[in-house]
Amino acid sequence: MTNKVSQTSGLNTSPTAQKILAGILITGILLRIYICFFSHLPNMHKDSYEYYKQADTLLAGGYTNYFPNGYPFLIALVKSLSVAHTDSILLWCNILMSSLTIWFVYDIGKRLSGQTSLALAAAGILAVFPSQINYVRWLMTEVPTSFFLLGAFFFYYRQSYAWCGIFFGIAMVVRTNVAPVFFLLLIGHLILTLRRNRCLSTHNGPDNAGSFDNHSPLTWKMLIGLLAGFLLPVLLVSYYSYVKSGAFSVSGNNQINILYSVTASGPYIDFHLGEEHPEINTSGKALHMYIDHMVSSPLQFVRQRLANLWELWGFYASDANGGRGVGSRILLGAGNFFLVVFGLIGWWFHRKEFSVSILILPFLVVTLLHTFLFAMPRYTYPVEPFMVLLATWALVYNKK
Repeated sequence: MTNKVSQTSGLNTSPTAQKILAGILITGILLRIYICFFSHLPNMHKDSYEYYKQADTLLAGGYTNYFPNGYPFLIALVKSLSVAHTDSILLWCNILMSSLTIWFVYDIGKRLSGQTSLALAAAGILAVFPSQINYVRWLMTEVPTSFFLLGAFFFYYRQSYAWCGIFFGIAMVVRTNVAPVFFLLLIGHLILTLRRNRCLSTHNGPDNAGSFDNHSPLTWKMLIGLLAGFLLPVLLVSYYSYVKSGAFSVSGNNQINILYSVTASGPYIDFHLGEEHPEINTSGKALHMYIDHMVSSPLQFVRQRLANLWELWGFYASDANGGRGVGSRILLGAGNFFLVVFGLIGWWFHRKEFSVSILILPFLVVTLLHTFLFAMPRYTYPVEPFMVLLATWALVYNKK
């Protein structure tokens, strides 16, 4: 099996493969249209109303420094075009972005593997994956985060580094928890470049540095492109926040998120903890309270972290405090089993190949972060396309 990053592998597709891909995309689009407009399921989550409020503040010339304002900016833009059809337009945006992730997965899979069959299989799985369909109906940050995060990798593999950085930056201003993925990717590419250069200087050849997968070494031009692209949306939002609120930041809910994490345990999150502890009014104080809890109650702390991990990736999902039926729990758990077990197997098979192994980064970041903070199953949504790619590798793996 060849796993080299190719600059042309996504360009030559047989007519049969093109028809299959078209069928996959049409199927995915129709399923997403159905869930949004014909399933009679709700579109507004409790967080959706907060995003709408922040968008209204933006339209009024103000700024609410709480949730990241990436999604409220999109809502504000749509509202400025049509207040009466805001929800419908945003749902169509979700459908478009979610459908494009299917194509991103196909393109990435083919570029990395050189196999049309693997790319089609991964795209087909993503097109019909239950949670990937279900969350498209929610007017929240899941779909935009997934689109921009996967899009960043899409451009990275095409060596369009400025666009890669821009997509990473937009993903961060939509949901800040994905920011470490960008920096870990940079560090990984830098380390691999240094190893490659060291091996070349000692005349051992580049292969002794590990598989470089035809990636270009990290140069100043590439680094500037990545960082400039990333910083552009981040600094624009941060500066606007500074002008309007006096705080140079992307989001202002870090303090309350850390505070929630003190007692969070799986599906249980005490959202009234901030009201009970008004004296905890900075991120530093919240972190101090978190560490005190960890030191004073280590066994309880470990149980909470394990409960959070199960809430994220458990093979039999929680009942979400009565909001999730047995069928939904089994379906969600089965999806988690597929993603985690087969995804990790696929990563293990290709762990020494840089271009494939980095697909695990979103899984690592989101899992570690929300295991130690607080967990909701929807937080794994942007990670799923990456794990689908890795899981597909496990299913079609043929060691040579």
